[in-house]
Order: sequence, then C-alpha cells, then structure tokens
Amino acid sequence: MKKALLLSLSFICFSLCSCKKTQSNSLLDQIKAKGEMSIAMEGVWAPWNYHDEQNQLVGFDVDVAKEICKRMGVRAKFVEREWERVLSSLEKHECDIVMSGVEITPEREERFYYTTPYAYEKAVVIVRKETNDIKSFKDLNGRTSANSLNSTYDDIARKSGAIAITVDTFDETISLLLQNRVDSTINSVLVYYNYMKNNSKAPIKVAAESDEICRIAIPCRRSPECVTLMLELNKTLDSMRADGTLERISLKYFDQDVTK
Repeated sequence: MKKALLLSLSFICFSLCSCKKTQSNSLLDQIKAKGEMSIAMEGVWAPWNYHDEQNQLVGFDVDVAKEICKRMGVRAKFVEREWERVLSSLEKHECDIVMSGVEITPEREERFYYTTPYAYEKAVVIVRKETNDIKSFKDLNGRTSANSLNSTYDDIARKSGAIAITVDTFDETISLLLQNRVDSTINSVLVYYNYMKNNSKAPIKVAAESDEICRIAIPCRRSPECVTLMLELNKTLDSMRADGTLERISLKYFDQDVTK
C-alpha cells in the first residue's frame, strides 16, 4: 500500500513537472520571451502584402500582423519568401506564423493549425479582353493558365483541366497573359480589383468567378507547443473584429470590408 502510494505521488509529480515544462516551452512563451513574432509572407501580392514606392513592406496582412503583435506586446519580424516556400518555411521553423492571404483547405489543415478566418474572398478567372470562349472554370480545359506553384489557384487550374504554367508572382502571370503567351490566370478577385485600380486601361477582364468563398486565416505548425499561440491569436483577432480595427484596415486596402 505504501509502495503504491509512493508510486502514485511520483506519477503526479512527474505529470506536473511535464505540464510545467510543456507550458514553458510553448511557442507563445518563446515569442513573449524574445519579444518578437516572426511572420512569413510573400511580399509581392498587392494589396495583401507588397512593397510600396519607398520599398517599405505594406499591405492588409502587414497592418493586421503589426496590430496583432502590438496587442500581444511583441515586435513584428517579417520574413519574405517566394510563395512556393512560404508554407514550407513554417514547417522548417523559419517563422512562427504565416500571413500571406493563406486560404484554408482540407489538405493544409492536415499540416497546420489555423486561426479563425480574418478575411474572405473569391477566386476568379482572368483573361484578355478579346477572349470570348472562356466563360467558366470548365472552359479552361485544354487551355493554358499561369499561376503560382503550390497555390490554390494552381490547384483549381489543374482540376479544371488547364495546362498549368507555374510562375512566381501575380505580375508575372499578367505579363504572360498580356503577351498572349497564356490563355488565362486564376487569382483573388480582390487582387484583380486592386490591379485594375492602378492599371485601369489594362486589356484584361474577369471571365468567371468561383461560387465558393475562400476563408483566409493564419496557419501555424501542427504541434502541441503552438496551441496556446493559436488561442491567443484568435482572442486578439476577435478583439480587433469587435472594435472595428479589422474593418478599418480592410477598407484602407480593399475599399470594402472583407473581414466578415
């Protein structure tokens, strides 16, 4: 009986110590300790995240990230990567989170934890103005479509039967489209509107819009150490939504509220 009691006490002590160790090693605690959170993004996808005329990193994701960090009491450290490396940089521990207009998909949910969405959008097919035989995603079958590698847009193109041409940036896709080197590209309707706002005479148009709404959220590594960070991020996003901060930042970059 005495031996069993000692074993039980030993187990409880071990469990408490393990719990304490897990909590102290949580990613949130590590971020608080160093006073900064590293955030990976593409940096070339306006208006989500891009460089302005002074080469400063700006955009919806950037402002939201800075506000999150401010409310958490830490600095924001931005890590720029090509889109095809953004999510893998998270898995390689090169950043703490990713904020680059990342859509929630079933495949990605198997790899990452996600916060609640902080924005919503739709995918569109973009073609040259004179193109009249592409009116739906199904019409991409057998046609060329330029999209970023490992993006949801590239996935949509391939599933639609398109001949996928992979590039690094949205500007490259538009360049190929205008040069008549591809038939189409798929991208965010918000990115298209922003491009046309700054290039009103560009001879391109939206040929089709997806019926599905894309949910944009913050991914983090699927690991027990990241659970408390996810909870903190959700709490912070909730407060930003409640006090109108998310809406204000959205109106600044999209001229509409895309956060609800």
